[in-house]
Amino acid sequence: MKDGDYIGARAPYGYRKDPDNCHKLLIDEDTAPVVRQIFEWAHGHVALNRIVRNLNEMGITAPSHYKKSTGEITSPGLIGSGKWQTRTVMKILESEVYTGDLVQGKTKIVDHQQVKAGEDNLIIARRTHEPIISYELFTAVQEYRKQICEESRAVPKRPYTPNIFKGKVFCADCGRSLHRQRAERKKGPDVYWFHCLTNSRVAKDSCKGVMMQETELIATVTAILEKELSVALGMSLPLFQLEAKQKKDKDRLKTQMSARRQETEKKRRLIRGLYENFVQGILTNEEYFELKADYEESIRTLSGEIEALEKDMDALDSRLVRCRSMEKDAKSLTQDHALTAELIDRLIERIEIDHERNIHVTFRFKSEFQGKAVEPCTKNM
Repeated sequence: MKDGDYIGARAPYGYRKDPDNCHKLLIDEDTAPVVRQIFEWAHGHVALNRIVRNLNEMGITAPSHYKKSTGEITSPGLIGSGKWQTRTVMKILESEVYTGDLVQGKTKIVDHQQVKAGEDNLIIARRTHEPIISYELFTAVQEYRKQICEESRAVPKRPYTPNIFKGKVFCADCGRSLHRQRAERKKGPDVYWFHCLTNSRVAKDSCKGVMMQETELIATVTAILEKELSVALGMSLPLFQLEAKQKKDKDRLKTQMSARRQETEKKRRLIRGLYENFVQGILTNEEYFELKADYEESIRTLSGEIEALEKDMDALDSRLVRCRSMEKDAKSLTQDHALTAELIDRLIERIEIDHERNIHVTFRFKSEFQGKAVEPCTKNM
């Protein structure tokens, strides 16, 4: 690195590796103009979101998909959605590599984990390759971005209220997570909205769009959840009867496991008897190994059956715990009508809202109980 060798696995977007020396960077004529355009937009004070939207609307291939097309990326885990993102543009705008300098050592390995390194770990080599932009352009962009950050920090901000739907609410049209936005009010509490950013962040008219006020979402989801819990809990035995049935089922499983363990021990005694008969010459070599293989296969089958029965026992215990928890949650929701982040996380997998403001909720408790040979749990009646 001190000699100006590039040690990255892949060349930065806008460059390609020299086929004669993998530690040297050459201009990629296909993507360097895109990098130059990004810096020119930023220098012209075009917002990051607008830059991203421009790139997507122009149909420019995102870096990971471009690298896939050139064969530099082959792992599916390194290939994104195919759309430009603000973090991708930010990474390009922050990289000194486009000025012709190499600044390496920004990360280091600590306890087998890659972490951000301090300034003292940086290794800087000047003019190691052809620049895409000038120092002046790069510096001007950094100064403007710093100014924007400082101005943003200087504006007093009221803290956001907790987002109880964090990671749960999605656009039914494009599948992207909905953004929670605040409308501040001088009088009264702030108003929060959930809306899809695809049209503003990805490309215009690429999604039908979604917008819903948080209070409406809370009220609707609460009503849906109360109803679904009532239905799920009302479809089965009262909890005290379920507990009795659980005990009966567990006793049955214990009996089956005991029988299989006894049968396993019997097979092992038979194998020991076979060996004695083989040593005494009662069994031939072929007979001994054939019978031994049959007994060992029976033991393996019995071991698999015992393991399956043990899992059934664990499932019964887990199910009873979930039933009790669901009953408690249902009572709390019915009494208080208060939706909390903890309640949502336990009971809801995903919430989707379409452009007509229809809400579809995927419940965790339905996926747990549907399709199993156990009855849904219920509250006491």
